[in-house]
Amino acid sequence: MRRGLTAAAALLASGVPALGADSLFDTVFAKADSGRPCYARAYDAMHLKAHPRQTVTRITVSFNPQDAESSGNSPAKFILRFAFQLRGSHDWHGAPAYCAAKGRYFSCYLDADGGEFNLTPQNGTLKLDVINRGGIDAAADQINVEDENFVGFGKPSGDDLSFVMSRAPRAACDASSQ
Repeated sequence: MRRGLTAAAALLASGVPALGADSLFDTVFAKADSGRPCYARAYDAMHLKAHPRQTVTRITVSFNPQDAESSGNSPAKFILRFAFQLRGSHDWHGAPAYCAAKGRYFSCYLDADGGEFNLTPQNGTLKLDVINRGGIDAAADQINVEDENFVGFGKPSGDDLSFVMSRAPRAACDASSQ
């Protein structure tokens, strides 16, 4: 009994809800903010000066229930809108991210070998961790989207491998996907 209480207390302290994959999906995406949550982060000049190898200046992840394949959205398979801005540009670059709940986090990938990332809920925020693209040029960007050109970030030696995004007004994510 004591071990169970200790495990429950540790789980609560971690900031991760003690929920199944279905409930985690509902809490973070499907039922949050009327089913249209936005998570965003913008980095100020002071942060960027302290992290000269960081190229991402803004990043967003959002859920829209209309962005679904014919089978609909479920914890096992759903689509997010993913976008970012890079230093020296006001242009947004983005692509759909195809995701699935994996216990206490979400595993996501971008089409056309655009890379992979995990999203982990933490104390009301959403942490994005870039995952190695597996075997492609080890010095290359780990996340790529195809706009007019390929645009990316996340070199293994850079500061673009982990981001903590807070819940933001929907307008922040809508602006990034236009």
